[in-house]
Amino acid sequence: MRLAHRVHTRATPAQVWEVLGDPQRWSEFEPGLRGVRGRPGATSEGQRLIGLSRVAALGIPIDVLEARAPSRVVVLVHLLPGLREQVTYDVTPAARGGSDVVVSVVLDGPLGWPSVGPLYLAGGLTARLLARRTDRIARAARRVA
Repeated sequence: MRLAHRVHTRATPAQVWEVLGDPQRWSEFEPGLRGVRGRPGATSEGQRLIGLSRVAALGIPIDVLEARAPSRVVVLVHLLPGLREQVTYDVTPAARGGSDVVVSVVLDGPLGWPSVGPLYLAGGLTARLLARRTDRIARAARRVA
């Protein structure tokens, strides 16, 4: 089952990648994370990370399946035994300026159906927070220029 949200940001794809391309910054737009542990540096395919849950003292395994700067990141998040989500962030330049970001989630496992509602809402919030964060980056860059 695939859930998707599309948002628009005034940021360029490169400015969106400033946030998506650095796992240490994922907590800026992902409400369930308070941080990410793993090899420092840019998001790269094959990377194995641990997301630090904001609600409990849990480490959430995250595998980076694909990372293509500045347009795409695909991660596999092992939420619970019986529930995994593959999250894809696609960033494309928008005709009206800025970027369009599509955040899609594919649920897998026996707990997938019961989790649809909460994960759909969480995916929408994540997409909107990413757009808001990157809008601020774009605004700050225009002020400096």
